[in-house]
Amino acid sequence: MPTRRIARDTFKFLGLEFSRLDFGGQRIYREDYLKHPEKFLSGIDLIFYVIDAQDFDRYIESIDYLEEVLLFFKEYQEDVIVEILFHKFDPQLIDDVEINKRILTLKQALTRYSNDFDIFFFETTIFDIKSVMDAFSSGLSMLFEKMEMVSNLFSEMSKNYNSLMISLFDGKGITLGEYFRPHLPLTQKIKIYEIYLELQKRIAAENRTLFEFSDKFESGERFSGVIEVLKFGNLNFYLLFIVEEDHEDLGKTVSLLDKIEAAKPQMENLIMQIIQ
Repeated sequence: MPTRRIARDTFKFLGLEFSRLDFGGQRIYREDYLKHPEKFLSGIDLIFYVIDAQDFDRYIESIDYLEEVLLFFKEYQEDVIVEILFHKFDPQLIDDVEINKRILTLKQALTRYSNDFDIFFFETTIFDIKSVMDAFSSGLSMLFEKMEMVSNLFSEMSKNYNSLMISLFDGKGITLGEYFRPHLPLTQKIKIYEIYLELQKRIAAENRTLFEFSDKFESGERFSGVIEVLKFGNLNFYLLFIVEEDHEDLGKTVSLLDKIEAAKPQMENLIMQIIQ
């Protein structure tokens, strides 16, 4: 059902409480927001502005409205992060030249605001829920200055572990940092996404602190992984490692996973220093 006016709720991330406001997009509400912007928009730190990627006829209307919103923040010197989500960018549209050209044109038009705001773009779809999770996780992580260091840390760690993926996320599935092996084929990335989402559910439902698994891609290549609970005070985080199996010597893969588990205290200390 469409949101009526503004739906408000709160949630916690890294121990801090956030207020979340979902603005109804009907015209009568949009006009009201702009009539009283100081009432509705003041004090906002992060905006997710959603554009229907398939509704070409409303592109201009949507961009015009976004410009009016940004004008308020500029005039009142509000420091806000802006994430623009081109939603309903469904899998069959990835190679659609026309829609990609239209979206690129919009991005180029909006870069003129990059001197005043941090603006980031995402293509999202409900058929790839990870695309939505990544957009929201990215936005939240940018509110914490040191969060980028987690992904940088994982990139360095990957050199020692032959990793396909390393990810740190909280109990709600919000990603704090993530590494993917460069140039990973899309089919393999999707497979890992599916594993990632399933593990988030299982580790919480089964109240496990350690979970090991093994699976294979459509190409037949196998991979193994481990997910561990990291505790920081009363906060639980989940560290996920996925590595390529050594098909000639499975013992090497087992040894590698043991090495990852043994390094848990060191990882906890490093991540604690970063997120504090």
